[in-house]
Amino acid sequence: MASEKFTQPGLKVLLVEDDPEFADLLRLRLGKEKSPAFAITCFPTLGQALEILEGTSWDLILLDLILPDSSGIQTFDALRARARHTPIVIMSGLDSDSLAIDAVRKGAEDYLVKGEIDSRLLLRVLHHAMDRHRIKEKLASVTDRLRETNVRLETMALVDPLTELYNRRGLQQALRRELRLLSRDGGKLMVLFLDLDDFKKINDSLGHPVGDILLKQIAQKIRDSVRATDHIARIGGDEFVLLLPKTPFEEGLRLAERLRSEISNTPLIVSEKESFHITASFGLTTVPAHTASVDDLLAISDPFLRQSKNAGKNRVSYPALFETEAPFPRSDAEHIMELMRRGRDFFALKQPIMRLADQSIVGYEFLSRLKNGGVHMPDDFFRIALENNMLTLVDHHCFRSCVLAAAALPPAILRYINLFPATIVDFPVEELVEKLSVNCPAQSFCLEICKQQLFGDPSHLVGPVETFKRCGISIAVDDVGFGNTCLESLILLEPDVIKLDKKYVVGVAKDIHVERSLRRTLKVAEDLGAQVIAEGIETQEDLDRLKEFGVPYGQGYFWGMPA
Repeated sequence: MASEKFTQPGLKVLLVEDDPEFADLLRLRLGKEKSPAFAITCFPTLGQALEILEGTSWDLILLDLILPDSSGIQTFDALRARARHTPIVIMSGLDSDSLAIDAVRKGAEDYLVKGEIDSRLLLRVLHHAMDRHRIKEKLASVTDRLRETNVRLETMALVDPLTELYNRRGLQQALRRELRLLSRDGGKLMVLFLDLDDFKKINDSLGHPVGDILLKQIAQKIRDSVRATDHIARIGGDEFVLLLPKTPFEEGLRLAERLRSEISNTPLIVSEKESFHITASFGLTTVPAHTASVDDLLAISDPFLRQSKNAGKNRVSYPALFETEAPFPRSDAEHIMELMRRGRDFFALKQPIMRLADQSIVGYEFLSRLKNGGVHMPDDFFRIALENNMLTLVDHHCFRSCVLAAAALPPAILRYINLFPATIVDFPVEELVEKLSVNCPAQSFCLEICKQQLFGDPSHLVGPVETFKRCGISIAVDDVGFGNTCLESLILLEPDVIKLDKKYVVGVAKDIHVERSLRRTLKVAEDLGAQVIAEGIETQEDLDRLKEFGVPYGQGYFWGMPA
């Protein structure tokens, strides 16, 4: 049957149908519609329809599934692949619910059975099909634009706008990927930390716009010196970090020296009449496999950068050089910081958590210590870590030593391990969960978040805490006292366990003010559905009083020192 074309203006409809009587009946029915009119073109085979689709656009396609050259859902699939942006309504003699459902799932706007629909309903179905398709197309277009916008925003969130290098967040993602590859494939991952020498003087004397010009040129010099597989980030005003995957030390050192020479020997152009020579100091070292944050990278590479600065600037320092030259005597504080950086000297003690009713052990809290004669308690080494921007690194070392010590316990015993809020935010939650799960199920752990370190808005912890809970890990808020900030943290985080600060426990048998605060905290815990552990129990009197108040669990020197 030759194609038949209706030339009156209106909606352009492609009818793919080999039954001329049905085609005539359809024309008659649709011909009654005048506003808008249906202009129908009919072809009897799938091949002819596909051919005409190459150069013509249509408002609607009506398709029979049984044609001389094709039958079944494959007919729709072939047409749909060629006309993705045109609504298709199937009109078939096959009365099959499963076929109709399959067709609609694959993108058909509707499925009509021949002979079971009158003219009025047919027109309504066809108009609705076109309207629905237009809405779907608009929605898809908006979704695509939103997706593109999100990609751009995500990229912007990872990139320093001035230099178009990674920022800290972008470097964190790159570090995560490279550490994953390192654990799978082996090799070495190097970090090169560089800081421009006396850059503040340039900013102060010439202004920040000139400083920005120089920073862009430095960024380009770094790009020109590295491989496509290397990662570059600007993490501060004039500080840059390079991650060098699969890089032997000698190759990393050659790159560092080449970059140092390039920066120091090539003038930076500010204008046609003005240029500057500038130098940079470098610290190069290997990235340990347990590194998990940008703060870790800076903590392990900063000593060598400082060594370059102290030795006269414009040079590269690295571990072997640091050990052999040692031109400056190392103080006790520097020795302690070196111990904390490498992390090998941390160990863990455990303190039992008791069920007060029968004084049976239900779990253990693991407490970090440092193997150093002068500084070995957490209050001391965490203070030094905080003062030297090493808090997250040291907390991670302590976390690892506690997890290792906890491996010796039976799986049924709950292990309580402390983490600072900054560590939870800076480290990928998945990696922390993976470390917990190495020797026993993650459900055997309760993570204690230190209340005293919850500075500012605690809402940034809600996402990570929810992820931990989904993995079966319990959450405790440690050192709970009282006040609005404490209450806000408890409501937002909804911990499984509230650990009472010892100042609300010690002397509770004799001090009415301590008792009053304790009762209020217990009421909050009850409302939140959280268990309560009283810390700092030291006397039989306090223990008896806590039991009278219904406190179920406790820990403290009453049962001995941590061991």
